[in-house]
Amino acid sequence: MAVYANSFGFREPYQVLIDGNFAQVSALVKHDLFHLLPKLLVGTAKPMSTACVYAELSSLGPDFSEAASNCLDFEKRRCPHRPHIEAAKCIREIVGETNQFNYAVATQDTALRAQLRKIPGTPLIYINKGVMILEPPSAETLQKIKEIELAKTRPQSFEVSILKKDVGQTEEPVKRKKKVKQPNPLSCKKKKSEVEAKKKKKPKKKKKEDG
Repeated sequence: MAVYANSFGFREPYQVLIDGNFAQVSALVKHDLFHLLPKLLVGTAKPMSTACVYAELSSLGPDFSEAASNCLDFEKRRCPHRPHIEAAKCIREIVGETNQFNYAVATQDTALRAQLRKIPGTPLIYINKGVMILEPPSAETLQKIKEIELAKTRPQSFEVSILKKDVGQTEEPVKRKKKVKQPNPLSCKKKKSEVEAKKKKKPKKKKKEDG
């Protein structure tokens, strides 16, 4: 379960949704789920069931009475289905599209397991020849783990803003073009008056004397 704990936030006690057929097979092979699930998951576990699972087992007759009785010992996961629906559909709806609440699912239903493999981060448990097995992570789960690990290497949004700020501070200041200074109008007036004064001081040409 370390993969699910590290990448998807699973925590003990692990919540294990148990459907009717898994409860039935467990009863037939005399499995004590309160003892075996923690050993399988290497951590404390909480077997859970729903009203739909219990109703389905109860409807199947006396051969399933022990499994139905065992379900009463599990913690009840509330479901909104009234009237009750098929146990597989009930569990599928509880897990949802993202397994937000981190359920493991224990089922002998191969069709249900195939559906749940497509939901990343959903541990699946089944019994084969009397042995309880935790499936390896599905391809969808492994792909999601890669995406999560890749996301960890990228800078967070606040880090990006800090980086942008730092880059802005290290940039060279833009050189402003010097404005061409316009001549001082007073100095121009002064020069103009000096020129006019010089013109006035020029000596007049003497007239040539007659013969």
